[in-house]
Amino acid sequence: MKKLDSKVINAPIRWAGSKKKLLNEMLHAFETDKDVYIEPFLGSGIVLLNVLENQMYRKYYVNDINNNLILFYNTLKNDSAQLIRRIEILCREYNSFSNDEEKWEYFYKKRDSFNKNQIRCVTRSALFWFLMKAGYNGVYRVNSKGKFNVPCGKRDKIVCNKEKMEEISKKIQNVEFFCMDYNLFIDMILEKEKKKSIFMYCDPPYMPETESSQKHILYTQNGFEHERFIEYMDEKCSKEDISVMISMAETKNVEQLYKEHVNFNKVKIEEIVRKVNPTKKMKSKEVAFVNYEVDENSMITP
Repeated sequence: MKKLDSKVINAPIRWAGSKKKLLNEMLHAFETDKDVYIEPFLGSGIVLLNVLENQMYRKYYVNDINNNLILFYNTLKNDSAQLIRRIEILCREYNSFSNDEEKWEYFYKKRDSFNKNQIRCVTRSALFWFLMKAGYNGVYRVNSKGKFNVPCGKRDKIVCNKEKMEEISKKIQNVEFFCMDYNLFIDMILEKEKKKSIFMYCDPPYMPETESSQKHILYTQNGFEHERFIEYMDEKCSKEDISVMISMAETKNVEQLYKEHVNFNKVKIEEIVRKVNPTKKMKSKEVAFVNYEVDENSMITP
């Protein structure tokens, strides 16, 4: 495996649960003797962007059930100039207010506009970027009616890095974005591409560990069915010759569910971190389940 760039490319949107702190090391465990990259749960897009930066594959298919997220990336891909202009206007207006009350009033006005769903794609994508940037902790959450309901955060100023956004727009030109259920997306790509050429990285919503967290809306309004997901992946991996990594937070529930599925072996991401860069301090416990051999000797220390 070639040496990876140690510089992390940040995602263009603020997003809770980003893999930024683990990213460099995690990429060393990706199987790179493949041509096609598949990511069914895009999230912030930070993994995709760094895979693109390192030119690890030839073709890229990514998906997320969040239609606003996919609309944003497609708009950035196809109409970046207009999108950036709209975002810059939002930043300028928000930053012009001198106190929190005025900023909050502006935020909630824009949130109402976003929830009315009667706006053009470029405007909607710009508002989505703004709400994620100015909202509380980069959280995306909707209520039972599908309305975005995250409160305003305490940010004095928000900034759009035009140059970075333009760079990302260029990077994603060869990426195909989809907004589907993960199983329909995967089935579709498996019909299009040779199975032996595929590496699939899955970062599904974390499995709730506590009783209170089990009540949170994590993926859809009905929650995310982890058992259904791993059974589907187990079946696919037993029939198809594709390489898969699934990343999860290490919990008792995860251990219990995944140990029943023989197609996947556990790899502790923190062990990869120590191998690649022993000076880093790990606070989160991340684990990956893979159906291929991870060669630790291929992990190049920066």
